[in-house]
Amino acid sequence: MDAKAYLSSCLGKVLEMRGQDLFLKVGSVPRTRAMGLVRTMPFEVVKAEETQAIADALLNNHQKELLAKNLSVDFAFSLLTAGQRFRANVFYQMGTLSLVIRTLWKSIPSFEELHIPEVMQRIALEKSGIILIAGTVSSGKTTTITAMLDMMNQRVERHIITIEDPVEYLHADKKCIVNQREIGTDAVDFTSALKYVVRQSPDVIVIGEMRDAETFNFALSAAEVGRLVIATVHAKSVVQIFDRVLGFFPADERDQALSHLSYNITCLCCQKLLVCKDGKSLVPAFEIMTGNYTTRQLVREKRFDKVPQAMRNANKDGMMTYEQAIYNLWEQGFITPEEALASSERPQELENRMKGIVIDGERGKILGS
Repeated sequence: MDAKAYLSSCLGKVLEMRGQDLFLKVGSVPRTRAMGLVRTMPFEVVKAEETQAIADALLNNHQKELLAKNLSVDFAFSLLTAGQRFRANVFYQMGTLSLVIRTLWKSIPSFEELHIPEVMQRIALEKSGIILIAGTVSSGKTTTITAMLDMMNQRVERHIITIEDPVEYLHADKKCIVNQREIGTDAVDFTSALKYVVRQSPDVIVIGEMRDAETFNFALSAAEVGRLVIATVHAKSVVQIFDRVLGFFPADERDQALSHLSYNITCLCCQKLLVCKDGKSLVPAFEIMTGNYTTRQLVREKRFDKVPQAMRNANKDGMMTYEQAIYNLWEQGFITPEEALASSERPQELENRMKGIVIDGERGKILGS
């Protein structure tokens, strides 16, 4: 069996098992991550020549050079036999090649398919500002941004530029014109791609990952001149986003960075995936903070401990904490009580609410307190 046929068989089984990732390691049977567990698959032990052949078949010359230089490389590819796109990383371990391949949606999913809160549709249609989508690895950040871009593409006339490493989902031009730049193929690195992007007349700029002060300062500058900037960041909560951003800067520059951010916040959102009642699918829980007078003031004053209360108080405006989102998913029948409590940072508070116990002061005063 040739490399692509073997890979197709493995990925076909991953899709059958509703897996997220395929793991190919020399000396071990192929495995898949499904519902958070890494499970074995019914194949023979992987041989060194098989992973090498797959890498040779999938990587272009530039990617092969990167692998030789860095001993690891990210890339994305389409497999026609499976009819969908995948993201992958090839790396060396114990002198042999291993692969981890992430399955992507067959087509760009809608807000409804992903169960993304309706407020995110309004946020996606804003004309300027900064939208940060946070979460841990494999929490669906890129998929959420993809759905936001597709919704824009169907409703408004804009020029969207994405800077990705690698490009995961492919966007056809609809109402928007979408230019997708892949690091290593279309641009040398993020810095060089960002350097000239404003001259390319974008309305929306998507940055694959907010990773340093330079990238963040660019996002602020672009937002201040009327662009909408969307990026991902690694954080476990909205409040932790501020810690992450401040960590980009030396101590004497943090107050200024925070002040600039406060004026340009469109939305800070964090998400995580929960297992549905059927045990076979996942549903996202979202923590959402939008920019209004109260939240911007709290950010400027570095009163991050008050941000969750501000989100709870503004639930009618679409803001929500993780506890509210998890409660809603349980109330709507998506998840079990056990999954709800296991996913909560404040399980006792959530359990009380599930029992109908209302805590005094839940909608307390924020500013001036």
